[in-house]
Amino acid sequence: MTGFATSETRSAIVAETTVGTTPSTPGFSTMHDLVRMSSKPDVFYGQSLTGKGARTGQGYGIDMVEGTYEGPLYYGAADELLSTLLQADWATNVLKDAKKEQSVTVENTVNAGVGGTATMTRFRGVEAISGSINLQAEREAQISLNLMGRGSDNATTSAITGATYTDPSVVDPLVSGQDVGTIKFAGYALDCMQSLEIAFDFEQRDRQPKLSSKKICGIRRGNFLPKLTANIYIETNFLNIYNAARKRHNSFAVTVPIGSVTGEKYTVLFPVCHFGSTELDLSAGDAMQKVEIMPHYDSSKEKAVIKITRAVS
Repeated sequence: MTGFATSETRSAIVAETTVGTTPSTPGFSTMHDLVRMSSKPDVFYGQSLTGKGARTGQGYGIDMVEGTYEGPLYYGAADELLSTLLQADWATNVLKDAKKEQSVTVENTVNAGVGGTATMTRFRGVEAISGSINLQAEREAQISLNLMGRGSDNATTSAITGATYTDPSVVDPLVSGQDVGTIKFAGYALDCMQSLEIAFDFEQRDRQPKLSSKKICGIRRGNFLPKLTANIYIETNFLNIYNAARKRHNSFAVTVPIGSVTGEKYTVLFPVCHFGSTELDLSAGDAMQKVEIMPHYDSSKEKAVIKITRAVS
C-alpha cells in the first residue's frame, strides 16, 4: 500500500457563493499544478513550576490556513484564483481590481498508499492575497500566488455527494516566445526586453482574528500596490526611459499581451503608470537597464489599477 506519489494527487477548486462555505453540489475544476494548502492550529503551551518548568498543558487558537499555487501559466486555469486576488468578478471577460470578497474551496485528494482509500482535505474561504506573473525569455510564463483561507475541514474519505470534476481544457503552457505579444509603454519606444515581472503586491492584506472563536472574522481587503520590473537591453532608446525616470513625468499606460491562440489570449493593461526607478547594470555580459514601473489608480476611465481582458481574439 506504499509508494503513492504527489503526481497522483487530485487538486481542485470551486468558487464559493457564500464566503467560507463549500457549495452543496460543487462543480470542481481540477488544476494542472498542486494548490499547496496547509492548516496548522496556533498552539500555546503551558509551562508550570509543578512540572519543574516543563510543558504541562497546551491550548489551541485559530487554524492558520495558508498555501501557495505556482507553476506554468495556462490559459484559463487560474482565472478563479485571479478573481480572488483582484477581489472582483469577471464581467464580460474583463477583470478589474475591486474590494469584493471572492473566495474558493480547495480540495486535495490523496490515496493512503497505492490502491489505498482516497482521502480528501478541504480548505474553505481561500483567497490569493499576493503573487506574480513572470515573463522570462526562453522560459514558460510563470504564475505564483500566495493563498490564505478562513477555515478547513477534517480529512475525510467521504466525497461530497453530487460533486463533479472538470479537467482544464487547455493543456499547452504559455511561453515567453510565441505566446507573448508586443509589450508597450505608451509614448516610449522600447529596446529589446529580456524579462518582465508583474508583482501583485498588497499592503495590510491579512487575517482578522476573532475573539471567542477558532475562526477568523475575515481577510482584510488591503491596499493594492502592484509593481512591474522590466529588464531591457541597452540599445538605441534606453536614454528616453532613463532620463524620464529621474524627474516628474507624464503618466503612461503599460500593455502586456499574453497568448497566441485566438480566443485564448489575455491583455493585461495598467492604464496609469509612472516610473519608480531605473538603473544600469553593466556588470554582466549584457548591458541592461532595470526599470521599475509603479501603476496608479485610473480615476478617469477604468476606475481601477489593472484591467485584465481574456478570450481576446
